[in-house]
Amino acid sequence: MPEQLTVIAHLRALNGQIEETRAFLTGLIAPTRTEPGCVEYWLHQDNDDPAEFTFYENWTNRAEWDIHMTLPHLAAFADVRDKVFELQKLRLMTMISDAVSAR
Repeated sequence: MPEQLTVIAHLRALNGQIEETRAFLTGLIAPTRTEPGCVEYWLHQDNDDPAEFTFYENWTNRAEWDIHMTLPHLAAFADVRDKVFELQKLRLMTMISDAVSAR
């Protein structure tokens, strides 16, 4: 069985383009959440440094995330990256706990 993939992406708005970055990144949420392999897709903005953004994503498996990276809204990401914001760090991780925790 394929292992669930967690993706954590840290981005930074360039040259004070915080609102442009926020608008572009929030525009990725709705189309991404409709993708078949998307389990969770959350965008965060740092409270102390509003130029810092973090995506926290869970995908059913790496293959589904790889498909996600080829879709038109992610092609637009590549076009905007390094003009409005930069990708500072991308971490691909395998979830080793149960996907849903008992409380």
